[in-house]
Amino acid sequence: MNEFKINDSELEQVAGGNRSDGWVTVTGLHKGFLALRTEPVYDYNNEIRGSESYNGDKLQIVGGTTVGTDGETYVWVYNPRTGKIGWTNLRYLR
Repeated sequence: MNEFKINDSELEQVAGGNRSDGWVTVTGLHKGFLALRTEPVYDYNNEIRGSESYNGDKLQIVGGTTVGTDGETYVWVYNPRTGKIGWTNLRYLR
């Protein structure tokens, strides 16, 4: 399984040098956690270990959105608490 990590310098490059924009909050989880994924689709096998996000966590959008094969919209984000980057379901971000 591929796992992605990004340091502050790399994040600055990916985010265009502006870290003040693009921050979102995880919300609407009724149980469990929101995982980052290696592919923009829900599948247990593409979950990035150690990337768990919980209600109230702040994530930074560092890439675009896409519609997965499951019909859900996914966005490429960075989780500063875990140091991981990956796809996650836009439905749970505000």
